[in-house]
Formats: sequence, structure tokens, C-alpha cells
Amino acid sequence: MTINVLPGGLPLLGHAVDLLRRPLEFVEQLRDTGSVVRFNLGPRPAYLISTPDLMKELLITKSHCFDKGGPLFKQSKPLLGNGLVGCDREQARRARPLMQPAFHHSRLARYTEVMAQVSQEIADEWVDGSTVDFDALMNVATMDALTRCLFAGVKDTDTAAEVRAVMQVIVNGVGRRAFIPISFVHKLPLPPKLREDAAMRELHRVVDNVIAEYRRGGVDHGDLMSMMMMAQDDTGTGMTDTQLHDEVRSMMVAGTETSATMLLWMAYALHQHPDIRDRMHEELDLVLAGRRIDYEDMPKLEYTGRVVQEALRMYPVAWLLTRYATTDVELDGVHIPAGADVMFSPYALHMDPRNFDDPRRFDPDRWLPERARSMHRQAFLPFGAGVRKCIGESFAFTEMMIMVATFFGSWNLTPVHVDPEPLASTTYRPRHSHFVLSRR
Repeated sequence: MTINVLPGGLPLLGHAVDLLRRPLEFVEQLRDTGSVVRFNLGPRPAYLISTPDLMKELLITKSHCFDKGGPLFKQSKPLLGNGLVGCDREQARRARPLMQPAFHHSRLARYTEVMAQVSQEIADEWVDGSTVDFDALMNVATMDALTRCLFAGVKDTDTAAEVRAVMQVIVNGVGRRAFIPISFVHKLPLPPKLREDAAMRELHRVVDNVIAEYRRGGVDHGDLMSMMMMAQDDTGTGMTDTQLHDEVRSMMVAGTETSATMLLWMAYALHQHPDIRDRMHEELDLVLAGRRIDYEDMPKLEYTGRVVQEALRMYPVAWLLTRYATTDVELDGVHIPAGADVMFSPYALHMDPRNFDDPRRFDPDRWLPERARSMHRQAFLPFGAGVRKCIGESFAFTEMMIMVATFFGSWNLTPVHVDPEPLASTTYRPRHSHFVLSRR
């Protein structure tokens, strides 16, 4: 089969400039060029695959031929360490069973209580008619919820604030480095690198202090950290401090920025679709009747759940993901050489009219069982698929449901800037995040 090769590109840089300047249009252009398209990211060839059937091959049936890698993961590695989010396939095979009990559905009721309490504390501070930076508030909410679910035994309330202060600096640097394929530039002692290095040292310090405190106490606090410390494999071996450290850092990356950004998109979506917002309000009023949400309410909030599902489709925060081929492999008749970077874009998949009718329309009812049944399972990838699917999927979805119910159940939010001005870098997010609060 003749491979589709994207024309154009610049010497040394290849198509990196296009990816930086018009990222969303670029991945859709690749998608529309063919099921497997080769392009150049710097001097290296890369491949983008863009059909649900090939997603299944990449992530499930031929997943043994690929591992996490590529430019985005290489730049994320110092942040993620060898945590489950960024480690290689063999490490993930050993680590996942140790992590699984911490995210078991039987633990979600406890986590739900923490999430609801954190959300309510923030909402109680809101003032009718005031203008807030909703992105900043949601980063506070998700980081506080995660740190309380992680570290219930830590009485120092400054821990979450310390982590928040350094995470944004580090995460912003990942996207800046990933798609500028000139490695020596990122090693220069320029102000951005110096800030990132200092932030990384502070993150290490905070996490190490928490682990040491738990080791000294030896108490089961019923939180994520306690579960990870108690977990053992078939040989009776548990996690080392280094493993714990890396898993905690991975969760802080995967469990805060993405959820906070998703809630920011939700604020825009509900403002743009008042009919959907009103219908969701009716359900929340009926089920909750003004009280705080709890775990038993989740199954009853069917429409709210569909709204969250549709937001995950329309606004995939992880808009571009990468793998690399560990061996020569064939996809749709195209030979992929060992070592090649292979990319896929949940954004391009979710916006493909072959996968979703009228994909740019925000339609929660497309997730009604009778309609969703006909969708290809690998056409919707907010949490990935296969053996490397996000282990915290239920945790994240539950958190989003709780925060949507708490923040949007009693308040309407009007954006200061009507156009969110979407940006796609490390994550897919709105440029603007200030909203005027109006109590219902």
C-alpha cells in the first residue's frame, strides 16, 4: 500500500511550525489526508493514525508493538518519572495491579465525600455578581480534592497550596518543549528553564516529606496513599519510596490540570447552550433538592452524566497523544519501522463526521443508550483504551460530576470574553477564564 505523505515542511523543522501555529487544523488535515499519514516533526518522520479501527490496533490488539513515547512523553518524563502515566509497558504491567485497589469502585464513596466537601467550601465563598478566574478556582478545587484524597493523614493544609504553586510552571513547560524539536535550546539556562527547575525541586521536596511522614506514622488513613503503601504483588513486595514518589507525581499531573480544564470548558458550554443548562438544572433540583451531592446520587443524574460525556467529547483536554513502535509493525498496510513516533488525536477523532453526526454540535442526547450503542468504542477516547487506559477514569468522572453539580447547580456563569479562544499546547484549553457569577 502506498503511504500518504504530507507535503510541505521546512528544513530541520519539518511540519513542527504547522503543528505549533495551527495545531487543531493540522491534526484534522492529517486525518482527512488518510488513515495513516507520515509527516516530519523536526528531522524525524512521524505517523498520525486517525480511524477507530486503527485506534483499536494501536491501543489493544497490537499494543505489544508500541510503548508510550514520542516528543510529548519525552518532555513529560522529568515530571511524571516512572509513574503509571508515563512508565514503559513492562513497568506498567507490574505497577498497575499495585495501583488498582486504590481506585476500586468500593473506595469511590469515600473520595466522593471529600470531593463534595472541597467543592462546597469553594462555592460557599462565591459572591453574587462578582468576577472570578474560574480556571484558577478549578485548579484549587481539583488539587485540594486530590491532595485530601491522597493525603488524608497530612494535617498541614499548606501542602495543596505548595503543589499548586509549582505544578502550573512545570506543566506549561512540557508543551513548549515538546513541539520545538531543537533540544539544545531547552538546555540553555534561560528564565523559563530556571523557573521549571526550581519548581521541580520544590515538588520533589513536598512529595518526599509526605511519604516520610506516612512511613513514620504507619497508620491506615483510608486514603490513596495508605492504599498504595499497603499494596503488595504476588511475591509480597510493596512499593518502594521511589515508586510511591513517582505515582504521586503522576496523579498530581493527570488528576488536576485535566479535570480543571474540563470544568472550564463546561462553563463555556453551558453558557452557550442555555436550554441544556436549564434541563440539567431541572434534574439537579429534582434529585438533590438543594442538598450536597453524595455517591448514591450519581446513577440518578442521567442527563447531567450525558452533559459531562458530551463535554469530554467536544473538548478533549489531552488532544494529541504519542506512542513509539518497539518493533517493525504494519497498520492498514503501511509499514511502521521500529523506533518511529506514532501519534493519535482524540480531538480529530471526536470531530470526525464519520464517527459522530454533526460533531461540532453540543448534543448530550447522543449519549442516550439507543444512540450510543451504534458508536465505535475506539471513536471516543477521553481516557484512552486498552491496557494503558487511564486508571483514574472513574475517579475523574466522579469528580467532574460532583463539581458540575456543586458549581453549576446553584450558579450561572457568564464569560467576560464570549469567545474562549481555544488553545492547543500541552492541553486543549480556553485562553480566557474569567466569569461573572450569578446565583440562580
